[in-house]
Amino acid sequence: MLLKSIKLNNIRSYLDQKIDFPLGSLLLSGDIGSGKSTILLAIEFALFGSKPSELPASSLLRHGKTEGSVEFNFELEGKNIIVKRNLKRSKNGIKQEIGYIITDGVKKELSPVEMKSQIFDLLGYPKDLVSKGKDLIYRYTVYTPQEEMKRILAEDKDVRLNTLRKVFNIDKYKKIRENSSIFIRSVKEKKKEFEGFISDLGEKKKELDSMNKEIFDLDEKIKIIMPKAENAKEEVRKKRENISIYEDKVNELNRLRKSLDILELELNNNLSIHNSNNKTISKLNEQITEIERDLEKEGKITAENIKEKINETEKNIKNFHEKIDNIKQKLNENNINKSRSEEIINTISDIERCPLCLQNVEHDHKNTINDREKRNISNAEENIKIYSEKETEIRNRLDDLEKEKENLRKAENRAELVKLKTQNVEDKKKEKSNMEKLHEEIKEKIGVINTKKIDLNKKIDEMKNVEGDYKKIKEGFDRALDEEKKLDIEKAGLEKENESLTRIIKTLEGEIGKKSKAKEKLSYLAEMQNWLENYFVNLMTTMERHVMLQIYREFNELFKTWFNILIEDETISVRLDDEFTPVIEQNGYETYVENLSGGEKTAVALSYRLALNKVINDMVVDIKTGDILMLDEPTDGFSSEQLDKVRDVLEQLNMRQVVIVSHESKIESFVDKVIRIGKEEHVSKAY
Repeated sequence: MLLKSIKLNNIRSYLDQKIDFPLGSLLLSGDIGSGKSTILLAIEFALFGSKPSELPASSLLRHGKTEGSVEFNFELEGKNIIVKRNLKRSKNGIKQEIGYIITDGVKKELSPVEMKSQIFDLLGYPKDLVSKGKDLIYRYTVYTPQEEMKRILAEDKDVRLNTLRKVFNIDKYKKIRENSSIFIRSVKEKKKEFEGFISDLGEKKKELDSMNKEIFDLDEKIKIIMPKAENAKEEVRKKRENISIYEDKVNELNRLRKSLDILELELNNNLSIHNSNNKTISKLNEQITEIERDLEKEGKITAENIKEKINETEKNIKNFHEKIDNIKQKLNENNINKSRSEEIINTISDIERCPLCLQNVEHDHKNTINDREKRNISNAEENIKIYSEKETEIRNRLDDLEKEKENLRKAENRAELVKLKTQNVEDKKKEKSNMEKLHEEIKEKIGVINTKKIDLNKKIDEMKNVEGDYKKIKEGFDRALDEEKKLDIEKAGLEKENESLTRIIKTLEGEIGKKSKAKEKLSYLAEMQNWLENYFVNLMTTMERHVMLQIYREFNELFKTWFNILIEDETISVRLDDEFTPVIEQNGYETYVENLSGGEKTAVALSYRLALNKVINDMVVDIKTGDILMLDEPTDGFSSEQLDKVRDVLEQLNMRQVVIVSHESKIESFVDKVIRIGKEEHVSKAY
């Protein structure tokens, strides 16, 4: 990877600044607090995003600003790559927004986490470090902030060793050992589970042997009882055939008895009918005699003549009614005329002037009208009398006709009654004739039934011993059936017991099979546990030691080489112990780093840093940041002579791109380019 440029917008003390990075060595020069280290932190932020513990977003966004961004342009394996990350202030704090990565003109918008994963792929960093808070390889090979390496040297040895394991990707051996321990615990637990599961395997096998013996004994009993059961079945079959014959005979006997009962019932019915017919014929004779006697008393009456007389009488009655209606009409007319005349007389006697012509009515005229109307009244009264007398006469005649009609109706009813009696006599005679014929037929039937009864009684008498024989045979059949049932029950019981034992044996065999497999697995687990505890874990430890020893040798040699270049003093020497802790010898005595001068401490830290950079780039072959090195105030406390030694170090490093942050002006004399950083009114600028 080679740096090309970076744009800062509202990042710390920068408002809007672009910085270009040349190849070779570059010095970012300026006073303390001018904003030099911000550029290196911005590069780290562009690549890996903010980190709550080491590089929080709140430490990057300029105070008072709501948005900020870093756009970083670099070259990687001939590809031009641009990475941009954005910061935004909200009521919940400062957060990273969606950013993007442009690779050879192809843009991808990504979340902060996705961008970090993509950068790890591009730089060839191990993927399992994506989720870690620290970007260890980058911090130890490309950019280590000022005082970071001194802090690493001062850390506890176990923390330092674990950190180095992660950087060199050899912490996997420790993880393997830890995972192996966890797995061994699970194997032990599984072994205990299997041991408990197979603890009764011997008892189960003994139980299986015992049940197999019981099955054998049952099979022998079944073999003995089988012929007996078959013989019993054969005996039952023979007796069933024999009893079937007698059952047919008993059924035939029952059928004959039933037929006899039916004949007896039929005979009784016919006798009952015969007696009933005798009574009915006798009664019919009495009824016929009585009706004929009544007919002789009535004589011969013709209903047709009476009907004609009734019709004629009804016509006369109708005519008389019509006459009465006419008389009533005449009487009504005369009564009306009389009333009208009386009204006129009353009216004319009181009238003085004509209501129409308004002339006075003369007395003579009144008398004339009065006389005329009196004559009309007299005529009307005469007519009323005449018509009233006629009405009375006609009504008397009408009453006589009604009486005559009533007598005729009675005569008609008697004639009908005679007719009915005559018909009744004929019907009774026919019924008597039919009854006499039926009477003869019943006599014949009774004779036939008696003949059949004699025949059936004879057959029944011939079969009188069938029921006794059937009873004896049935008793023998029942005994044979009981014996067969008894043997079948005994056989079924043995077979059921056999089946039950077979199921139990099958279950036992299944359990024994599972327990035997569990025993095999237990043996396998024991072998596995032994291999893991006595071989595999030791192998991982040996491999880790081998790798760490290889790293140690190269690391130690490089550490001593860089220190000897920076410090030309025969009285002081350095080396690494087995735990990668620097060991200082001064005048033949070991001393602590804390007892060294400021320049000597810086020399130890820088030597450790440069050695670590070289070893990591050699050991972790896939990383693509080996062409660049960033040093943040690497000469703190150096004398002028030691600063000259830095020139030698840079020449021996032979890096394609080195960025140094320092306020030492002497370094300007041996770098390829200088970018000056200054601050005016709290705003940093690069010149």
